[in-house]
Amino acid sequence: MITLQLSRRRFLFLTGKIILLLGLGGFFPRLAAAANFSLPIEALRQLITSDPRTSRTIMWQSKTPLEDCRLQYQADGAPSQSLPVAMESLTEDRVTNYYYTVYLQSLTPGTAYHYRIWQGNVATPWQEFITAPAEITDFSALIFCDSQCGQTYAGWGENFCTAWQRHPEAHFFTINGDIVDNGQQEWQWQNFFAAVADELPGHLFVPVMGNHECYSLIWKFCRPRRYELSYNLPANGTPELQNYYYSYDYGPVHFIVLNTQMLELQDLHPDLLEKQKAWLRQDVKDHPARWRVVLMHKDVLAYDEYQQGSRTMMSLSDVGYAFMPLFDKLNIDLVLTGHMHTYRNRGHIYQLEPADKGPVYIMSGPMGNQQYNVPADKNFDKSAIYQPTPNNYLLLTASQEKLTVTCYTIAGEHVETTEIVHT
Repeated sequence: MITLQLSRRRFLFLTGKIILLLGLGGFFPRLAAAANFSLPIEALRQLITSDPRTSRTIMWQSKTPLEDCRLQYQADGAPSQSLPVAMESLTEDRVTNYYYTVYLQSLTPGTAYHYRIWQGNVATPWQEFITAPAEITDFSALIFCDSQCGQTYAGWGENFCTAWQRHPEAHFFTINGDIVDNGQQEWQWQNFFAAVADELPGHLFVPVMGNHECYSLIWKFCRPRRYELSYNLPANGTPELQNYYYSYDYGPVHFIVLNTQMLELQDLHPDLLEKQKAWLRQDVKDHPARWRVVLMHKDVLAYDEYQQGSRTMMSLSDVGYAFMPLFDKLNIDLVLTGHMHTYRNRGHIYQLEPADKGPVYIMSGPMGNQQYNVPADKNFDKSAIYQPTPNNYLLLTASQEKLTVTCYTIAGEHVETTEIVHT
């Protein structure tokens, strides 16, 4: 059986070479398609880098190891280049997955690049990405939260496509945590990626870890190995916390992705909060920008979720107490969160109280099929969506002059628009 498969590949390769030499490629579309689709690649994706103008991370995975694997890429009219592929594997939930990463650097800003993956003499179809322009004066991005689902991820896939059809101009998207419902379950990751497989390669992805990425098959806290291996993200200087938190620049905005899983990861990383706060202080100092936007999963308010630190179920959350005083000192402009599966706009909060200055705090979601009724916080909530919350998302628009955050339901309702202007 193995000999037959190798012979077929060799036949396709040699026949393809003859076709190209004779200039008869147009007469053999079926053969070309057969050669293109013979690699067992899943979940092809492009990930954010610290500077998306000149670099890009390409990842994919498979259920079988791909030996002699490499990535070929080129800009229009330029010679192609080939890079080797880094591979890691993980066996969980009785399945082994192989994760592949290529980091592309020294790219030209504002340029379309084509790439494909080779194993031996067999290649995938060409894919494309476009680097960010050298000067980004304004842009928009899609902010999703809580794509986690039960039973089926079909709804998540439909929601994802609907948002992109409505806002094709968006430069990238984020999922603000709880990407899947159970971080160790093969079915969850397989179906999450499968639901957006056709669309995912064409959109730049900014992942954020949530608490559900840190759950084991028996719903205990665990190391989020699937998340760690699924997303190779900008370095934060602490190898044991790589992919947990990071930052990147996009035009006038410095984005800071934080990790709010201090509770779930306390046995593995008891110093997560302190290391993260030290990094955050230095990161802001190293990256002056017109705007500073934080993306993180858990919200700064507790609503009806019990907080171990404050031992309450309302008002500020443990995450709020942990980060909000530092956000005040670092002049953070906007904090976008998820976790509670609803939309709430709290406006400015400063020194742990509603104010007319300080960061603006907005929570949104969900994008999956886990929907809740969430009580109001009469002290902090400036506005809220009706309950139970329909699927919703944010469109973030940024320029030198202002940040604009608009909430839409997947059904197309305009919920609210918030503008932030420097005084």
